Amino acid sequence: MHVFINGTEYKFVPNAMQDAASRERYFDLVHSVFGLDFTPWYESGFSDDSFIPYTLFADNRAVASVGVSVNDFTWHDSPRRYVQISTVVTDPAYRKRGLSRWLTETVLNQWRENCDCIYLYANESVVEFYPKFGFVPAQEYTYSMPLTKRDGIFRKLDLSMRADVDLLIQKHRASNPFSLLAMDKDIGILMFHCVTFLRDYIYYIEKYDAVVIAAEEERELFCYDIYANNPHDISDLLGIIAATDTRTVTLGFTPKDATGYTIEQAEEGDTTFFVLEGKENILADHRVTFPFLSRA
Repeated sequence: MHVFINGTEYKFVPNAMQDAASRERYFDLVHSVFGLDFTPWYESGFSDDSFIPYTLFADNRAVASVGVSVNDFTWHDSPRRYVQISTVVTDPAYRKRGLSRWLTETVLNQWRENCDCIYLYANESVVEFYPKFGFVPAQEYTYSMPLTKRDGIFRKLDLSMRADVDLLIQKHRASNPFSLLAMDKDIGILMFHCVTFLRDYIYYIEKYDAVVIAAEEERELFCYDIYANNPHDISDLLGIIAATDTRTVTLGFTPKDATGYTIEQAEEGDTTFFVLEGKENILADHRVTFPFLSRA
């Protein structure tokens, strides 16, 4: 499909992942601008239609794209479909031509009536851009609590082994029994994180039949997610994978039971969280952490 934007003709591909040539050129654009390599994720076989890059092409290359990450959540035990706008990228030679505006309007026209919420994370350079489309700032929160080392056996999953990949997928189907806003069925975006940034931080605890994705830094454990069939004591479970000098754990999700947690406003440098006005906004009345592993 060819479109004209401010007098210039572009080829528009609504999902560059579905065609080999478009996908390769889209990957080149993301790598050249952000330094991100999407190839290992695609070659893992776990990329799916939960991530949709709406992309413009010119001179036989991708020049601008706006990604849509379709997240199916469970909120207070009720299903929700939330859409995140992400991986907004433009070739430097094609900036200030209205390409991101055209793509964003196209995405909103398609998804506004087909989901419960549309949200995004924006850096300081574009905080004045998104309010033009009806996005309003919203405040996320973080949950942390003291944590001490517990005795127990765990092992790191090796995603080069099919059995460990299958175990991760199997436990993911059980979802996170501790989370108030839990990811549901989003194996594509989960595996994006697991085969790239977090492949060395995935653990299995046989005692609890649970998979934990967590990383330790400066005596703090950051727990991205937990997959288990039963909600055991979270301190006992996380304490097994904690280091001997661990002092606290911060969750990458919103706990169902906030007893004992310190709750603070999330501070992520120059990042602002936006929600589309007129759609559901659970942050207006609740102190929420959107699951870190839902981020694209």
